[in-house]
Amino acid sequence: MSSTYRAVIIGCGSIGSAHAHGYLGARQIELVAAADVHPGARADFQQRFPGLRLYADYGEMIARERPDLVSICLWHPLHAEVTVAVANLGVPGILCEKPMAVDLQEADAMIAAAAASGSRLAIAHQRRFLATWTEVKRLIAAGAIGQPLMLWGGICDGILNWGTHVIDGMRYVLGDPAPEWVIAQVERRTDRYERGIRIEDRCAGLVRFAGGVRAVLEMELEKDGPANAGGFTVFGSEGSLRMDERQLVIGGAHTSPDEIREPEYVDPHVAQAEEMVAWLEGQVEHRGRAELARPTQEVLIAFYESVRQRGLVRLPVTPGPFPLDDLVESGRLPVEQEGRYDIRQFLLRPGAEAPAYRPRR
Repeated sequence: MSSTYRAVIIGCGSIGSAHAHGYLGARQIELVAAADVHPGARADFQQRFPGLRLYADYGEMIARERPDLVSICLWHPLHAEVTVAVANLGVPGILCEKPMAVDLQEADAMIAAAAASGSRLAIAHQRRFLATWTEVKRLIAAGAIGQPLMLWGGICDGILNWGTHVIDGMRYVLGDPAPEWVIAQVERRTDRYERGIRIEDRCAGLVRFAGGVRAVLEMELEKDGPANAGGFTVFGSEGSLRMDERQLVIGGAHTSPDEIREPEYVDPHVAQAEEMVAWLEGQVEHRGRAELARPTQEVLIAFYESVRQRGLVRLPVTPGPFPLDDLVESGRLPVEQEGRYDIRQFLLRPGAEAPAYRPRR
């Protein structure tokens, strides 16, 4: 008989609800509790998911519920702090929301804490479980478009926020090659934040992966242009592959008509939860494990480092505080239009404040 794994959630917002639906739809998982410091968030979560036990303190929840799986569904500045704390409590499986962290010091601390406690840590790049992305990965490996040469993705709302999905997806379909260098440009004239951390107004960058494949990532270069965290385009020597969350288009190199495929949709939140169980049981390595997520984080940090260093940045990047903070606070990217604003302010409940990012010392 299969074992049943107890799951809990830290953070009762919209992404916490997505994780809850994933656990409720997964085999071998029982969602038993959730925690949030805000009473209104707990009340809403209780209404959406009756039968769960709700806590104000996640430490108390873990002590009482003794879960096998914990989802960390908090804003970015809290990912590292809470992941380290949960790992230190000995939870076997941890699924932390993307982006992995704000800086590489935090990412390394998360990996180290999980390794020390024996916890399995994955980052919720759930689009790795999309049937379209996995089919594109298979087609590239089978040589359907010849040699992959270039990838392109357009996003909005910050490269740490949406860029993490696109860069991670590009690496996934290519077989997770190591990033080798990044060159980028960033514009930030307004005092723009996203979930408590500074973000840019727009940017663009070029990434080189091992093997020579290049990737272009654009963020809000055209306000009305394409922006899709669920898709990007791969150009090869003999064709192209364009995908979103439901559909992929295979383009011929010359005059062949495009072929449209719509693989049967698989809920990525359910799939990533079930793969956590398979990972704990030693059946597979989780495709979102932290060791695969860190290179994605490093590419995003290298975008800002390229601006700070005024040129091409060869990886590895030396871990340190979030580079965009230094660019703004040093005056190299001065705020020209005063007035701090957070594009996710609408998610804050009355009386709540966005968590502040504080670099590790």
